[in-house]
Amino acid sequence: MQYLGKARSVPYRWLLTRNLILVAATAAVTSRTAFATTACSTSGNSSSIANQNQISNNKLSNMDSDPVYVAGSSSVAFVTTPDKESAKKLARSIIERKLAACVNIIPQIESIYMWEGKVNEDNEYLMMIKTRTSRIDELSKFVRENHPYSVAEVISLPIQAGNPPYLNWISQTVLDRQ
Repeated sequence: MQYLGKARSVPYRWLLTRNLILVAATAAVTSRTAFATTACSTSGNSSSIANQNQISNNKLSNMDSDPVYVAGSSSVAFVTTPDKESAKKLARSIIERKLAACVNIIPQIESIYMWEGKVNEDNEYLMMIKTRTSRIDELSKFVRENHPYSVAEVISLPIQAGNPPYLNWISQTVLDRQ
């Protein structure tokens, strides 16, 4: 019970970040289900209903021709930086080099960590980087070489499932390196 008071003081952004990490780590759905809806016209126009059915069938066949996402082929990498400027500079460089499809910068997270035998507390910026799993090593190397910290945080979690068009976009934007 002594932790309840401390739990109330946790910043909202950290809770959001923690929840995003938990969702990414625990998603276990590996199959894709296609849903289609058909709107029926109340005017009784049978050609309109036939057109809507044809459109729905085309959408279903297009969805079937989309590549199916392979669980774990994309990842989310997390990197912290000391300030907004270094986060933006690093994010822009990552995107320009096509090491990632997207970088979100989450401002003002509070980090408590052990460094050189002392407990430290700092405000940092968290970068959420979406990329292919096969590019994590290259991304990590780039961050190490361009980060202001002597030991840069680069951790990643595989994406098990998500919105298929978004996951396909990541795959199309970031070329696979084997």
